[in-house]
Amino acid sequence: MEHLIEKVKMLRRKMGWAQEDMAREMGVSLSTVQRWERQGGEPTRLARRELKRLFKEAGINGEE
Repeated sequence: MEHLIEKVKMLRRKMGWAQEDMAREMGVSLSTVQRWERQGGEPTRLARRELKRLFKEAGINGEE
């Protein structure tokens, strides 16, 4: 799970987003993004698909 935590943080930095920006872009709550970054909470299938798209767009290799 630590891998996902670091990748989500890396994605935000690369895109120049605050947590609020990422939440808005993905259509999830701010607390969801915070949970992913703090505890590595498991994204839903839809959120994983969106993360995969954003990782690709940002040039970050895949997801967990």
